[in-house]
Amino acid sequence: MKSILEISGLSVRRDHALLLDMVNWCIAPGENWVLFGPNGAGKTTLLSVITGYTWPTSGNVRVLGHQFGETDMQTLRRIVPIVSDSVGAGIHGNLSGLEVLITGARAHLNMFDPPSYGELRRAAEIAEMISAHTLLDIPYSVMSTGERQRLLIGRALMAYPHLLILDEPCAGLDIAGREFVLHTIHSVASSDKAPPLIMTTHHVEEITPAFTHALVLQKGRIFTRGTIGSVLTSRTLSDLFGISLRAHHRKGRWSVAPTA
Repeated sequence: MKSILEISGLSVRRDHALLLDMVNWCIAPGENWVLFGPNGAGKTTLLSVITGYTWPTSGNVRVLGHQFGETDMQTLRRIVPIVSDSVGAGIHGNLSGLEVLITGARAHLNMFDPPSYGELRRAAEIAEMISAHTLLDIPYSVMSTGERQRLLIGRALMAYPHLLILDEPCAGLDIAGREFVLHTIHSVASSDKAPPLIMTTHHVEEITPAFTHALVLQKGRIFTRGTIGSVLTSRTLSDLFGISLRAHHRKGRWSVAPTA
């Protein structure tokens, strides 16, 4: 496969509003991308296009060699899962952590039949990868937001995805919860046969060494793109957010602060 994702000339217009304007983006094998930008930049809309829930007004989209308009989107979604608030909200609260994982293998949000031996074995592998053994017997409804996010990432891995999308996985988390989720993402990225990752965020603190490239959006247009180091500069972030900022990179992690 030459590329994981190919997007050219992509525009999305809804109710006279231009949500995305002439987006061009290519992801090569071995790359993990951050989709970065302020609130309202178009990040979620772009993810919705990639997963086939929003159809573009114009442009061309190819994911994992599947040309949009010529492929079964239900089949494609099984190998391109998304971890998002909307998915988490659909999980039944009475399911145990183990059952939540198994629903990922079935592409359902509830359990209808007992798990098979293969599903149990895969769930054990995932729980080991994401350090979630203590969550397997706990009802989903009583888990913390961070625990749920870690479990939803594991759930998305159950069906051996070819591309994994994380839509603001640390939103609403405290520092400890955020770090646990980021550690989970790092474990996934470091595992054997790890799927390529796309993660959306508007916080540079959430960008870890697991990610190699960034696409930056502003008001539906590409602001800049490239390797993480070439994109997360003080000048770029200052121009993007409209205030004077200084970016710092230390021990593989990023931070940003207003200049004095």
